[in-house]
Amino acid sequence: MPTPKGFAPQIDGVAVDDEIRGSEVTRNVSLVARMERVREWVNQQVRDAGRAHSVVVDGRDIGSAVFPDAEVKIFLVADPWERARRRLIQRLQRAPTDQEIAEETDQLVHRDAKDARQSGQAADAILLDTTYLTQEEQVDRIVALAKAVTQRGDSTSNG
Repeated sequence: MPTPKGFAPQIDGVAVDDEIRGSEVTRNVSLVARMERVREWVNQQVRDAGRAHSVVVDGRDIGSAVFPDAEVKIFLVADPWERARRRLIQRLQRAPTDQEIAEETDQLVHRDAKDARQSGQAADAILLDTTYLTQEEQVDRIVALAKAVTQRGDSTSNG
């Protein structure tokens, strides 16, 4: 899924979406994530950013390992074929062929199996299946869920 306009990941004000979601990074992210010291360092950098600013962070273990006390945790899932199709559209900037989607799906399923051993959904995260949602619908649901959770938290702490 392409990053919504205005939500592109940035480093020092420069958008890095293409770099961090490219095929080279995707192929190697599981290998790097298994490096405990690197993982700890990255998690600390993300925590520091979260303390300094309001942030929205995505990743498989954000709610369970990086921000276990986060007020709002949403775990996104989608059918592997649809995830592969979205990734390829983003990467190729065109409609992919069924063969390309099949190959990407195989890679995603393989990576998911490896990643499942070290990360996953936090027990208190809200599961949101995005398979049949447009990008706009996904953003709308996430914002609505975040508002509902934070408003509920405000009313229980004030009452």
